[in-house]
Amino acid sequence: MVESQEIKDQYISLLSRVENEVTLNPLISPYYDYLNTFREAFTDEANVLHKDHLKEFLIGANRYSDEFSFSDDYYHKVKETINNLYEILNR
Repeated sequence: MVESQEIKDQYISLLSRVENEVTLNPLISPYYDYLNTFREAFTDEANVLHKDHLKEFLIGANRYSDEFSFSDDYYHKVKETINNLYEILNR
């Protein structure tokens, strides 16, 4: 249950950070929309049952983020949050 909450919290943090960046740079909105398609999968209590699927999505999301120009501060925060999520999913 704790792990499920950690996954949820980190994903909400990721969405929030990208959403904040969208207010500064609207060209990032397709990336936010992409992340938002998996909101339910990451925030559902059963998320720990689908770790492999979520990890595959994160790998794609990490690669896809390289196609966008984030501000330096948000770039590092987004990458850090993705890495934190990946570490949690690898437990």
